[in-house]
Amino acid sequence: MAELPIFVINLARDERRRAHMQQVLPQLGLRAEFVLAVDGHQLSTADRSVYQPARALRVYGVPMLDTEIACYLSHYRLWQRMVREGLKVALILEDDLDIRPDFPQLLGELLDDPSPSWQVLRFESQRSRVLNPQNQKDRGKPLKILQAGTLFELNIHVLGGGAYLMRQEGARRLLDYGRQIFMPLDQTMDRFWENGIVPYVIRPFPVSQRTALGSSIGERAAGRHRNYPLSTRIARQWQRWLDGLRKRIFILLR
Repeated sequence: MAELPIFVINLARDERRRAHMQQVLPQLGLRAEFVLAVDGHQLSTADRSVYQPARALRVYGVPMLDTEIACYLSHYRLWQRMVREGLKVALILEDDLDIRPDFPQLLGELLDDPSPSWQVLRFESQRSRVLNPQNQKDRGKPLKILQAGTLFELNIHVLGGGAYLMRQEGARRLLDYGRQIFMPLDQTMDRFWENGIVPYVIRPFPVSQRTALGSSIGERAAGRHRNYPLSTRIARQWQRWLDGLRKRIFILLR
């Protein structure tokens, strides 16, 4: 898989996660470049300038954590690099993953496709209805059966940004759509009715997060919505209704 650029996003101080991925990837015969992640504890004025707090409150429902902004910027800068260096496709990984032994075979099968339909193909999800679909809507449309899995096209949120293949067209679209930050990375990617990037996944999912390594994002306090003024809660409900409507229109038009 020497021809495929593979990037692992890792904080300079997180030696445990780096050591984990340095062990996992060579065992799979994969060579990766470790890319310095943006540190949420050291955001610059320029980093914060692209964050839209009012829009985040309306669309995401809560203010974003500094660590969420940093995670977003870490991925965004890799998309910029893909375009700058003319990379046709790249594999982008976070540093807390367990990966199936047949993952290299799966990558080879996917890269052998001369005209893939996907722009971004995600290999992990945090959403139970995506991981274990109980109906046709959640299961999605099977497109291609591979030896190491089946490619599915979805019209629901994936909620996963820890491991994905990205083509340059997808990078360009997300660079344009995501210039301003108002949601975490994976949820921004999930807004397919706005960014035009239809969700694709492989089942069974070849990658999962290693929970033993903990979260680098952090947790929010419970009851965070209680003290929001009525106007904020109304704006949030209106936004959710609009998103639902636009999503249905996008799916119907496709």
